[in-house]
Amino acid sequence: MKKAILASLIVAVGCLGFWLYGRPAYRRYQEARAARQAGQYLANKDYRNASLCARQALRVNPRNLEACHVMAELAEKSHSPVVLDWQQRIAEVAPTVQNKLMLASAALRVQGPPFTLAAQTLDDLKTSADKVAAYHAVLAELALRRKRPAEAIAQFEQASRLDPTNELHQLNLAVLRLQSTNATELAAARATLDRLRTSTNVGTVALRWLVAVSVDRDDLATAERFSRQLLADPHCLPDDRLQQLSILQKSKSPEFKPYLTSLQQQALTNAADIYGISAWMISHNLAGEALAWLTDCPAKVRAEQPVPLALVDCYLAQKDWQGLDTSLQEQKWGELDFLRFAFLSRTALELNQKLAADSRWRTAMRDAGDRLGPLTSLLKMAASEGRDQAKEDVLWHIAEHFPGERWALRDLERIYLTSGNTYGLNKVYTTIASYDPKNFAAQNDEAATALLLGLNLPKAHRLAKEIFAQHPDQAIVASTYAYSLHLQGRTKDGLGVLDKLKPASLETPSVALYYGLLLSASGETNKAAKYLGIARKSDLLPEEKALVAAALRQS
Repeated sequence: MKKAILASLIVAVGCLGFWLYGRPAYRRYQEARAARQAGQYLANKDYRNASLCARQALRVNPRNLEACHVMAELAEKSHSPVVLDWQQRIAEVAPTVQNKLMLASAALRVQGPPFTLAAQTLDDLKTSADKVAAYHAVLAELALRRKRPAEAIAQFEQASRLDPTNELHQLNLAVLRLQSTNATELAAARATLDRLRTSTNVGTVALRWLVAVSVDRDDLATAERFSRQLLADPHCLPDDRLQQLSILQKSKSPEFKPYLTSLQQQALTNAADIYGISAWMISHNLAGEALAWLTDCPAKVRAEQPVPLALVDCYLAQKDWQGLDTSLQEQKWGELDFLRFAFLSRTALELNQKLAADSRWRTAMRDAGDRLGPLTSLLKMAASEGRDQAKEDVLWHIAEHFPGERWALRDLERIYLTSGNTYGLNKVYTTIASYDPKNFAAQNDEAATALLLGLNLPKAHRLAKEIFAQHPDQAIVASTYAYSLHLQGRTKDGLGVLDKLKPASLETPSVALYYGLLLSASGETNKAAKYLGIARKSDLLPEEKALVAAALRQS
């Protein structure tokens, strides 16, 4: 009997040991195996199985870096804004400079101008990455997106100084200098590209640019020669074939249509290649033909992203809103369904169906959820379509659900400053101050806007006094406190605060405004006129303009 009990105990302890130690080990094995298989499937271009295996690994461990990288690359290939979420997770799990630069690059592709997410990410790296060549290369890319070529050249030059053996930086500089009006610089840039085309590292990239430059100059014979060199390379890309297509179309070659047909046939099993060909056709005034081709593609491929996005682009290019609406109603886009509803909202707007447009946009926002990539994509769409209220709503959603994304509040501040929306500014500054209690500038702006609006004055007066006690030498803080004292009937005390400032500080428009107001209120109208004049020449909020106008009438 005792032996049986002892045996049972041994079995129980063994089972418990397996549960405590064996099961986690087995889960780690499953995770590693699934992540490894995901990478193998991705390398073999089996994207469906790559996704399934990566998701299996992530179910075990949502922070598995290998699986996250696979998901990021799959999102990139399908032109999905979800790439931003995966790159963000990678940067959180492994916060290296390289991973943060990849996040900034993804932000440049997903977000629209002025690319504040990428700018914030790069700004956060300013100290740790200033001596890293890749950091300056991404800064150059940001400058190019913002249409600042001189700034981009300076950044590429710095990248080249930090990494002088990297031929890619030399190539990028040469490409930028192709836009120069200086004949010597232009010739040097072309010579650099011609030299680099024989490089084992960047030769194919240099050839691509030489083809593009030759096409732009209508030197089709040279373009054809360089293009054929590219196509002879076993590692040539689909874009190289599209460049050849451009040459054939521009030269009105009889080979154009047969070559296009052959590319279309080769691409029928690859959704990414189909998207690339369709995008080329749309950009070359063949949107109708692209739509017909996409419609005839096998149904299985037609349902795989980014082919549905390519179909949308065709309808958009033709402004066929009813056709787009009908097409989208029949589809389901899985994790990208938020984007489908956003496009459906656009069609309703174009068809003067405002209620439907608003309803569909709300659905798009709901489906985007708390995913930064989809929300950033909706923000870009709202901005490009001129939907100001929708843009504000998305920015507030990002600001409230992603406190670390400071750029969203800065964008809102810029919107409200431009439109003179003091209520909006007060909300922005209140939110910033709640996220960062040490940000006295935001607290001061919160108090100042509240005083202008007459909002919760007891709190505003208390806040103005507290900030002034902590930062009495800050002129803008002193002006807010002085105005607070004035509103409390203590104009003389307010002037006493301002009179302690340096004369140059008093002539700063934001300070001169309140100094002039208090001087006018105390009867010193002649002296007040000077400062009110300084303030009137600056950008003022509506409430500030009204105060200046009233004070000047008393002068």
